[in-house]
Amino acid sequence: MLKIELETRYNRNAWLATAIEVLSKEGQAKLRTEHIAKALGVTRGSFYHHFKNRDEFVFALVDFWAQTFTEQTNANVDGQELSADRRLLYLMRLIRDNRLDKYDIAFRSWAAQEPAVAEKVREVDRLRYEFVAELFAEMGFAGDDLEERVRLFLVYESAQHTLWFPKKSRQARDSVERRFELITGRKPPAD
Repeated sequence: MLKIELETRYNRNAWLATAIEVLSKEGQAKLRTEHIAKALGVTRGSFYHHFKNRDEFVFALVDFWAQTFTEQTNANVDGQELSADRRLLYLMRLIRDNRLDKYDIAFRSWAAQEPAVAEKVREVDRLRYEFVAELFAEMGFAGDDLEERVRLFLVYESAQHTLWFPKKSRQARDSVERRFELITGRKPPAD
């Protein structure tokens, strides 16, 4: 489950954190009030204490995903007083260490069927694109060179865990540094 402070299973974030897990593991069809309430061990009435209706819940859930897995991450990386290449490497490690891509495919799948979700996913994509593009621009990339690096970075970082690849002997930790070098054409900065 998400590493979010949950004071009690009756709070709004508990509903959202449980719902995002349900969406990820069981799909949007299971995003029913009674199913989530059962997973939380509460009654359906708790849902209506936090959300007026399903539409408000959907917007809250998509905002929760965007805030937790994009906006907070961008702010965290931006808050580091590091060079752009070090911030990019830091971002890659954050994504890996915290599995920040874990819910992306579930939201993209849901977006294919729900226009309101699709709109928010596009907004998240735009925020991520602008953030990563700024890092690459600070590193001196421009034009098509910048564009392709940003696209490769975003596609890989949001979808890498949806594909099965055979295990190799190298550690996942080394993988980040190798990807950094491939996408930037530079050796990873020393810690």
